[in-house]
Amino acid sequence: MREDNRFNCLNCGSRTLPELFLKECEDCYLRKPFKADYFRCRQCGLVQQSPVPEDVSGFYEAYPLHQDKSALYQWMRNLVMAPSYFDIRSLKTGDVLLDYGCGDGWFLRSYAQKRAFLLGFERSAAQADSLSKRLHLPVYSDPERLVSDFRGKVDVLTMHFVLEHLTDLTQAFLHVEELLKPGGIFFLTLPSLESWEAKLFGKKWHGLDPPRHISFPHKAVVEGLAGRHGLEVVEIRPVPFPNGFAGSIPAAVTGHFNFVLYLLALPLGIVLSRLSPAGFVAYLLKRTSADSSLDVTPHPLQSRSSTGAMNDPFLQIRSKTNFT
Repeated sequence: MREDNRFNCLNCGSRTLPELFLKECEDCYLRKPFKADYFRCRQCGLVQQSPVPEDVSGFYEAYPLHQDKSALYQWMRNLVMAPSYFDIRSLKTGDVLLDYGCGDGWFLRSYAQKRAFLLGFERSAAQADSLSKRLHLPVYSDPERLVSDFRGKVDVLTMHFVLEHLTDLTQAFLHVEELLKPGGIFFLTLPSLESWEAKLFGKKWHGLDPPRHISFPHKAVVEGLAGRHGLEVVEIRPVPFPNGFAGSIPAAVTGHFNFVLYLLALPLGIVLSRLSPAGFVAYLLKRTSADSSLDVTPHPLQSRSSTGAMNDPFLQIRSKTNFT
């Protein structure tokens, strides 16, 4: 089978001529002048954009999920979306939770009073700095610095609707492998192209979100990535996410997202997502073993001074995050 010089599978690296999945998908959400073509890898079945965009920054200009929200919006989002997110009540005192791709910081803000040490990661330096000041939490933008400071120290790493945005799946899982301590938990949620929502709405499906969604890892792809990076899949379950249906209705009716139509469709979306959750899937993975090359010595933020605990920058950060 001949190769496609442009195609390079983000999971298995295959360059075999892929199968066209969806062509010229428009940005129904933000209506930006980009179109995306999606192809299915003939080797592993991953659906992804090809060619993979080198610079995605233009896709996120004025991106609503990176903007601060009103108290009413926060309350509504907590009511509607909380079941799709990691249940932080399982954390123990002193556990370290990293929200990788923390957006506007809603998830971290919602649990800032818990007895866990919370931190975030956002690729945009400006967004990370703004979040850090607003949340009074450490939010990184440099993955190398994040790994340097928290290598082998994270108890729970979450990626809520994040992995599909990334242009390098292997690098993302490598970061997870490096950051989690042995036995640590990796929780991620992903849109599912196998769902009835995706099949019903096609190019207008809110979960497709071109051009921002680069790929759509399915069960076998997640399991393969996990196995190559010292992770074991513990649980897979559909999660209720009403925005998949409610956000698709305006695009199906008008060709683009409309907030009023979304609100009108939201009650039905909530009911359908509770009765038949399918559009989005949550994976719970566990770090299986320590890599012999993994440096698990205390990172700079955790080194205690023999002259007094208040000289410890890790404790100083904790005191600013209501760690009580």
